[in-house]
Amino acid sequence: MAKTRNPVHGINIVLMVCTVGCLVCYDILGGLWLKGLTSAWFVALGILNLVYGSRQGVKHPFLWLTAIGLAFGMAADVLLGPAFILGILFFAAGHVLYLVGFFSIEQFRWKDLLFVVPVAAVSLYLVVGTPFIRIEDPVLKTMLLGYAVIIACMLGKAVSNLSVNRAPSRWLIAVGSILFWFSDVMLAVDMFGTPSRLTWILCSYNYWPAQAILGYAMFRFVEEQREQI
Repeated sequence: MAKTRNPVHGINIVLMVCTVGCLVCYDILGGLWLKGLTSAWFVALGILNLVYGSRQGVKHPFLWLTAIGLAFGMAADVLLGPAFILGILFFAAGHVLYLVGFFSIEQFRWKDLLFVVPVAAVSLYLVVGTPFIRIEDPVLKTMLLGYAVIIACMLGKAVSNLSVNRAPSRWLIAVGSILFWFSDVMLAVDMFGTPSRLTWILCSYNYWPAQAILGYAMFRFVEEQREQI
């Protein structure tokens, strides 16, 4: 476990609080620049913990992949409004980076499918089988189906890794992935179903904390790796 006296731990907490605080401001005031600033805080978490890990001699692929994934998430946030398709592609790329990072922690095992397949089935059903999400464009529907599979794999692998080892970093990764998956469902309902204030809140107040939690998981992961050195 990381010690609370570690100043890097304190900085992590501050950056997470800044993420949520900026989110509240964005919720009230709006504006693309404020949206980007909200995302910049979780990117700062990724950079901080990547540098911290390097200085502690922990250069695990999970750290690099997660930090880059966070940066892709910020790019997607900024692009989602003015260039929706490009934003979705950046989000999908970020999920792939997270997924590869999760596999760098625990290699593929058939047990992973016990978690991935049910989540994928639910995700696909939500896109094509419910009245809450209606997509007329076949190309866009195909893209979102692919996106649903990617994030299902990400969530399933995160939970599978936790079932193998219940270290704090893995709990954080699993929680962050669950929140991320749920926020994406709410985003799809908001954009392709019946948008409402509730769906926007459920999307936003799960998404940004999810990214911050994944960034913080990097710090915990470094501390756990240090204990094994």
